[in-house]
Amino acid sequence: MKKHASFQRSILAATCFATTLATTLGSNIAVAEIKMDYGSNLRYRYEFFDRDQDAMTPPDATSKASTARLGLFAKATLTSNFAAYVDIEAIEQVGEDDYNIPTIPGQAIPGYPIISDPQGAEVNQGYLSYTAWGGKVQAKLGRQEVMLNNGRFVSFSGWRQNHQSFNGFTASFMPATSVKIDYGYLTKLLRVSGEEATNGRTDMDSHFVNAAYTLKDVGVFKAYALLLDFETERTNSADTFGVRYEGNMPMGGIRFLSTLDYATQTEAGDNPNTIDADYLLAELGIQVADIAFRIGYNLLEGSSTTNKFITPLAHPFNGWTELFLANPSLGTSHGLEVMSLSAIGKVPGTSNLTFTTIYYDYSSDTGDASYGTGLDFQLEYKANPKTTVGWRWGQYMADELFSDAVRTSLYMAYTF
Repeated sequence: MKKHASFQRSILAATCFATTLATTLGSNIAVAEIKMDYGSNLRYRYEFFDRDQDAMTPPDATSKASTARLGLFAKATLTSNFAAYVDIEAIEQVGEDDYNIPTIPGQAIPGYPIISDPQGAEVNQGYLSYTAWGGKVQAKLGRQEVMLNNGRFVSFSGWRQNHQSFNGFTASFMPATSVKIDYGYLTKLLRVSGEEATNGRTDMDSHFVNAAYTLKDVGVFKAYALLLDFETERTNSADTFGVRYEGNMPMGGIRFLSTLDYATQTEAGDNPNTIDADYLLAELGIQVADIAFRIGYNLLEGSSTTNKFITPLAHPFNGWTELFLANPSLGTSHGLEVMSLSAIGKVPGTSNLTFTTIYYDYSSDTGDASYGTGLDFQLEYKANPKTTVGWRWGQYMADELFSDAVRTSLYMAYTF
């Protein structure tokens, strides 16, 4: 794959931006009052993505990405209430680079599976923050990472080397210890595909609000609204309203775990499509010692190729192959139903080694298509507070949708 020609210029520009933002914001504050904090982190990942060779063109297409992500941050505490924060990310190839990012002309290899880790450097976050009432009021203005609940509807996609971020304003308010209200106004989406991708940046006029109430030894009750209005990607404009319950109840020596999340969605803004679809997640489980066992059901309704539940700001769910980032359609079958079984926790007899195992069964919402099955497995070892190493495996066994796929990664992360 062709090397990123503007990499050095990008990292220089990003560094200059990081240096000047805190200076500009603090120009009217005595230098002696400004407290500066700096940090960095490094993440290396080798990712392998293979699709059924008979279904690919060329037939031996297997993507391999060896990439390193360097993150640099600086925080200037300007007063007891105000601070400025800048976070730069730079991604470079180290070794193999045979993978496809179709929306970046210099990093596209037609026919190869997609691994969305573009080369380049950019300002991932750059915002002014305000904190008051002992942290009960917090606000950010500028470019920032945003996560709404579990990331199913809004996420910064932290697994990918280039994180997703947003330009806008966010705020949280805690009027009581058990109540928290979050609000966000988002004006631009900066996708993981990066600034040089044809779909890497898009303007919007979107809002979200999330209200949470915590009841001790029972769980967290939430109500949320996500109002997306894209300026050019009109088919992504939709209004979503939902309620969510996250249960964690002690029962003797174990804990009873449950999640119930329901949302309804309609078209919004200038969306030419009609959307009238629902979302449902239901999970039940128990935690025994350090391992949580769950059984789950997930529904993204769909009745046509355009009338289906959409999640344009989410990171991939329902499998680490990332094949179900979008709600699928197949002939007259539409939407997605997923049954899952999972076990997540510490490997017995260890203190720093964790595992994740998830099995999926996929089918359509309307029609009678059996999409296939999937299996995720991960081992992660935290050697010390600064060092993490891991192995991740995602496999999709196709039935009537897509083709067989395996995506696996070896990774290491270190915080300086």
